[in-house]
This record gives sequence, C-alpha cells and structure tokens, in this order.
Amino acid sequence: MTLSNYGRTLAGIFLTGALGLLGCKGTVVIGGGGDDPPGQPGPGGPGDVVVPAPVCGSELHLIGIYESHGNHGGGVHPAGAASVHVERQSSSILVLSSYEPVHWTVTAAEGVTIEKVILNGYHDQTADVPAGVPVEIHDGPDGSLGAYAYAWPHAEGGSDTQALVAAVQNLTGRALTSFHGCYQATQFTLHDDLQADSSCAVEAGYTQSSHVAESVLECDDEPPTADPCAGKDGVGNYQFKSCSEEQGGGGFFPGLSCQEALEKCLINPDPQISKICRFDGEIIHKIELVPGACDAY
Repeated sequence: MTLSNYGRTLAGIFLTGALGLLGCKGTVVIGGGGDDPPGQPGPGGPGDVVVPAPVCGSELHLIGIYESHGNHGGGVHPAGAASVHVERQSSSILVLSSYEPVHWTVTAAEGVTIEKVILNGYHDQTADVPAGVPVEIHDGPDGSLGAYAYAWPHAEGGSDTQALVAAVQNLTGRALTSFHGCYQATQFTLHDDLQADSSCAVEAGYTQSSHVAESVLECDDEPPTADPCAGKDGVGNYQFKSCSEEQGGGGFFPGLSCQEALEKCLINPDPQISKICRFDGEIIHKIELVPGACDAY
C-alpha cells in the first residue's frame, strides 16, 4: 500500500483505567485528532528503523470507521467490506466498529495472538477471522454498545469515541492500548510498533487519527511478582479500602495469614470499584479504574 504524502499522525490513548496493564505507566496524548490535515499514519519511511513498542500485558485495540463506502441513504444500507491485518506481536482483544453495515476480514501475522474479535455497529456487522478466534457481535439499534468511533477524541456529527472506549473497557475489563480510525476506509494494518496505516479516504477530506497508550512505550523494569504473599509468613492484619468517598467501604481483620487476606480481597471482585488491599501495611492487591485513584489511600 502507498502511504499518503500528506503526513502522519501519532497520538496517545485516553486511558480510563489501569485494568489489564500490570506494571505500566499512565497515558499521554502525543498528537492527532479529527482536526489534523488529511493523512495516514504509517510505520515510517524507507530506511527508518521501526522499533516495536514493548508489551506490558494483554492488550485491547479499537479500530473504527463510520462506513466502508458511501452508497447508502434513504433507508438503503448495503453491506460494505473492510479488512484488518494485525502485526502486533502480543495477545490482544480486537474491537472493530462501524456505523454502517460491514463484513470484516481479520488476518494476523505469525506470532500474533488474537484472543477475541468484538464487533460493534448500528447496522449489521459480520466477520471472517482466523481459525479458533471467537467473535462477539453487538449490532443493531438495540444491540450495539451505544456509541461509534472513527476520530479521536471525538468528531462532530456522532463519533462518541470516549463513550465507546468506556463501553469496551467495561466489557473486557481491560484498558485500551491503541485506537485507529477514519470516517471512510476499507483497510487497516496494525504494525508491531502500534502505528497503523489504512486506506482512509483522504481524497474526500477525511483524516486518520491514531492514539497509543504511553503505558506501552515504557513498562516497569520489573513486573509485579506473581505471588504478592511471597516471603510474608505468619499471621498479621488485613485491611481493605474502596478508593473513593462515593464508593465508601472498607474493613480491618486481624490474625490472618497473607494468603487468607488475599483470598478475602479477591472475593466477589467488582470491576466498577477501585480498591486497595494491604497485609501488615503492605499492598497485596490494587485495582484502579482511573490511574492514581488509590494514591490517597
């Protein structure tokens, strides 16, 4: 595919939670958005060195369009077609969204793991995916996730990107890793460095916008230990606290082992609550819907 000469855009995701990205930093917006000149981000020009972004954990990628063609209106909505090729060497959930009906074709490079493909659209969405990959469909006026995304952070006329981001994060329990979108396009390639190129209809004045979480640009040198109770022998005090005044709640239990404290902490987890658990004052579990939510607790 030939990249547009209009330029490229890089950006960073708005991250509404740290779910699923253990050991990763916060979020930055590097650029991009619906007001940029027409262009198609890509992996760099001839001779450039493409450095894959580090993988901080399981990922969530969202690709959105409004339509794959403009041949619709007056109650007539023939299905279009679009393809997505994933080169990102990670394990991820892929969310594909279109307002108009689209049949998606998903392919993946060797070494790529796609855990699931989620389809979203006001009109019918279907897909061909690699063998063994489950497909979850949310389409139709009453069945969609309630929002559509083709521009960042949003676009006048209906692209409520942030609402869809919130919906897919809530649905998957995972923080968004990357977003790429264009009002009209039929092809996207997600590269290993998390940039993407596409067939975005720049000749019609549309622009591809792309956002990548800062968390995948810099991971902690040492990920959290798999066993937070390692080295914590004997009995001690367990304390948990919800990390907001609105949510409230907490508790204190003396005379427990660390493993018993951890089991109490993980009973009936609520994905809508930021919570911090401690054993003898040391954090053994923390989940934050918004980065830093538990800093004061």
